[in-house]
Amino acid sequence: MPPGLSDSSVPRYSRRDVTPHPRRDEILDAATRVFTVKGFNAASIREIAVEAGMSHTGVLHHFPDKAVLLETLLERRGQRAAAEVGLDFSTGLSYLRGLLALATRDVAKPEGLLMFSIVSAEALAPTHPAHASIARWYEFLRSTAFDALTDLQERGLYARADVPLELAAVQIAGLRAGLTQQWLLASDVDAVGAFRVQLQSYVTERL
Repeated sequence: MPPGLSDSSVPRYSRRDVTPHPRRDEILDAATRVFTVKGFNAASIREIAVEAGMSHTGVLHHFPDKAVLLETLLERRGQRAAAEVGLDFSTGLSYLRGLLALATRDVAKPEGLLMFSIVSAEALAPTHPAHASIARWYEFLRSTAFDALTDLQERGLYARADVPLELAAVQIAGLRAGLTQQWLLASDVDAVGAFRVQLQSYVTERL
């Protein structure tokens, strides 16, 4: 695992400040609702301000533009979810188990899932203001998955000698995103079960 990570460490994909703050949290909550309805492109800072019950300049005081607002929103969402399930990055096995816990949490508490899927689809365009932010988010997922798989390999627990670690990390990140979209479109899809089967294929120990 990367140096400096302790059992309680939760790596961040950006340097955005997500320290709890009542007004900032109100803005981020409002942005989640607006982005869910209108997407990132069509939403405006002014609409988010109205949803948050504050002035346009008040929002800009905390977030200079929508891209910064979105990156902070993604960071906060990830940090909160990781803390809620006790995501443990100390070993590869604990990390994979944590990913399963996150998938279970997402199904039970889907707030923000639709927003993220809509915005990430929009941001595929290289010129999209949120393109870099979403790209960094997926890079973070691949990186942490790769570190976890490396740890499994070093402990003799990696079960897929036929799959290079880099490709396995890409598979994990892609499966998490793809299953989320399938579940949003059809809630009877067993996204957690499918995710468990795939993750189990990478490790010799039971998850």
